[in-house]
Amino acid sequence: MSAARSLPAHVEKAVWARSLVFQMLDLHHVQIEAAGYGLLWTAIRERLLHSTAAQVEFSPAGSLGSYLSQLGAEIRASISFPDPDAERTCIPLLDEIDRVLAEAGRYDEDLLWAAFDDAMRAAAELYRRHGVDVPQDVVKRVSVTFGHQGMPLQAELPIQLTATTYLDDPPEGPSARVDVVINPGELDELTVFSLPYVLLHECVCHVLQGPWEAGRSQPDAADRFAEGWMDVAAYLAHRMLDHPWRGDTPGPDLLASPRATARLEAAEKVHRARHQRTPHGRAWAQRAVGAQAAQNMVALLAKLPEARTDPEAVFVRLSIRLNTSTISNKQRECFVGRVYKATLGRVNPALVTLTRRYLETDDVGQLIDEVLDDSLDK
Repeated sequence: MSAARSLPAHVEKAVWARSLVFQMLDLHHVQIEAAGYGLLWTAIRERLLHSTAAQVEFSPAGSLGSYLSQLGAEIRASISFPDPDAERTCIPLLDEIDRVLAEAGRYDEDLLWAAFDDAMRAAAELYRRHGVDVPQDVVKRVSVTFGHQGMPLQAELPIQLTATTYLDDPPEGPSARVDVVINPGELDELTVFSLPYVLLHECVCHVLQGPWEAGRSQPDAADRFAEGWMDVAAYLAHRMLDHPWRGDTPGPDLLASPRATARLEAAEKVHRARHQRTPHGRAWAQRAVGAQAAQNMVALLAKLPEARTDPEAVFVRLSIRLNTSTISNKQRECFVGRVYKATLGRVNPALVTLTRRYLETDDVGQLIDEVLDDSLDK
């Protein structure tokens, strides 16, 4: 895997600073609010936003390490404590901010590239655990670029970041490029904490789309399978991965927020937004059909004795195998449409029969054939 382009230095400083300090602010927020010093917490956040916005706009010179160190000192100097109790309550947060910024300043890797690399590894491991080994040459031909813009992002998701996968397969095999664009001046907590899910979506749904041979077809934003059904699979996978990223690897991490539920809460908000009505056309409705079909399938699996112990894992396994099968994108969408129709209201008994047969045989090809060949209409 390769990084074709990263953020310019002045933007990188702001993105790292906001991301890492947001993590510390989130970790200490409840404690500081409970002690009655929420205004001090807000003042720390506002100082962070002011400093990083100036960093983006005026691009002052200096190293990443020096900027992060100066930021920690600037935040600390800007806070006046009304009483000793306030100081005792807030000093642990300020100390944590100093620590994480100093640690990041000594780090040699690009944190955003490392975040994508970790998401790619997590996706490949997810596929492997569900019986689909990702060839190394497929992973090697994945690249990621990071860009930025100052204008508001024209995106359907409520975050200050877009991620788009482009399939550009050379004759020797599949190749994928993921373009990530960030609005650094508006970067907020929801964007930072949803980053693991957003990157995992790109890798699980699109980068690893099969079959792994040249000539893959690019799904569009209204694809019921790639953007609806598979997004549910990616969301469930993100939720099931207890600590999916760097584990005990030393150094700062943009994916492993100290308060684990912050990542889960943000992922849920962004996941739901993919399938809600937007003013940007009707693609949302097609995605919603795919997502509803997927959720209905999970509900069906939960009722069957063969899958009842872990229906979500069974669904993720099925989805991964559908995503890497040799059928076309149009056939995948047709599969989703038939499942959707068969699970509206009372579930079609024929789908129950086909699903139970799949659980017994583990033959996804037979399930695909039977769903697509009008077996649900008999």
